[in-house]
Parts: sequence; structure tokens; C-alpha cells
Amino acid sequence: MKFSDTLRKSLFCLVLGCALLGCSEKKSSSLDKDDIHFAGFYSDYLQESGVVAAHEAVALSSLDPSEINALLARHGLTRDRMNRKIAAYKRNPELWRSVLLRVRVNILKKSDAGQ
Repeated sequence: MKFSDTLRKSLFCLVLGCALLGCSEKKSSSLDKDDIHFAGFYSDYLQESGVVAAHEAVALSSLDPSEINALLARHGLTRDRMNRKIAAYKRNPELWRSVLLRVRVNILKKSDAGQ
């Protein structure tokens, strides 16, 4: 076997190994059921606090803890699961982006249904 053949095969294995390693390191941005529940919770939170009001006459309001607990319960989340999801979103911005896109879809659906 020639040295050039060995070098070529070694280089091919190195490139293939790096490509496979890169694929396995990539964090998934697909949403699990808790992400979907969180997106629903966050959509409702934004709407109920007045952040996404269609007209500027609506004042922003902060929700009290009992209202937040009711929203969490409605969406099948606990505070612990919510905090774990928030930590995951901080570590994985692509996942957070996917959640925000889901939030946008939720809000658009609700505003279309309300008109």
C-alpha cells in the first residue's frame, strides 16, 4: 500500500469522524410535549398581561402568583418543570427560537379566532 493511499484513507476517516461527531453534538430544536405546553403557557401569559395587545389603549398588567399558577395548571406544567425548561432554553438558543415561533403561531391563531 502506498503512503498516499494511507494518507488519503486516514484523511477520509478523520473528516468522516468529525462530521459524525458534529452531528451527535448538535442539540435538537424539535419540541417535546413540555415545550409545547410551555409555548401555550407563554402565549397565554403574554396575552393576559397585555404585552401583545392589538391596540395601545390596553395597559400592561402583571399577573399575580395565583393567576400564574392557574395558567401553569391549565397547560399541564408545574413551576419545577417550567424552571427546568427555562434553564434548557438558556443552554439551547435554537430550541428557544423554536418555542418562540410556536408562541407566535399560538397568538396569531387566538387573535384570528377573536376577530
